[in-house]
Amino acid sequence: MIHPTALVCSSAKIDEGVEIGPYSIIHKHVWIRKNTKVGAYCELGLPTPLAHNNQLEIGENSVIRSHSVIYAGSKIGAGLHTGHHVCVRENSDIAEGVQLGSRTDVQGDCSIGEYTKLHADVHVGKQSTIGSFVWLFPEVLLTNDPMPPSETLLGPVIEDYCVVASKVLVFPGVRIGNNAVIGAGSVVKSHIPEWKLAIGNPAKPACDVRILRLPDNPRQKAYPWRNRFTRGYPKEIVQAWTEQAQATGKSK
Repeated sequence: MIHPTALVCSSAKIDEGVEIGPYSIIHKHVWIRKNTKVGAYCELGLPTPLAHNNQLEIGENSVIRSHSVIYAGSKIGAGLHTGHHVCVRENSDIAEGVQLGSRTDVQGDCSIGEYTKLHADVHVGKQSTIGSFVWLFPEVLLTNDPMPPSETLLGPVIEDYCVVASKVLVFPGVRIGNNAVIGAGSVVKSHIPEWKLAIGNPAKPACDVRILRLPDNPRQKAYPWRNRFTRGYPKEIVQAWTEQAQATGKSK
């Protein structure tokens, strides 16, 4: 269903079951796959000379909420969920099941892995690489210019299963190893090894995250977080996590 006030280019490909809300604009070379819902005042496929190609593909069963803008040249996997006023710039590769909170800004030439969750007001600098099953909490800032302003861009790398708490600042070119946890308000200026809790300014490894316990249940280990938190993930992924935990003797 396309609202009568929406402007949809005749060359755009709109699959069955797609809903497009009031006053949204769908440019040419856009493919919106089946059962996707686009809210009011969205703009998809916005042209830019920075795009490597003019195509924009939105995966099936996605939900794009009002006032969101996604530029041409990106590929979005199935099941994307955005908040309101989200911006995704050109040449971004976003995998299946990603969530982008309200006012999130993905600056382009970025990669985001499957089922990664970005909360509100996250800024992802150009050329950033974010793995799968990552959590970025509100107001995380990924920077990319080591000597601003310059033409040198060094996007940070955040590996799989990382947790980056609210108001963390990540410096250009920094790598955060898989399963690491960054404490709220930290400033990450250098690489953080896998499985480490890092806190402070500058952020420094404090301990192995696997020794941490839940404050309301000290008998239960807090990490790996997937041993205790599975809401919203597909059953087959949760099953794989459960089997892995059982195999390593770390189930709940």
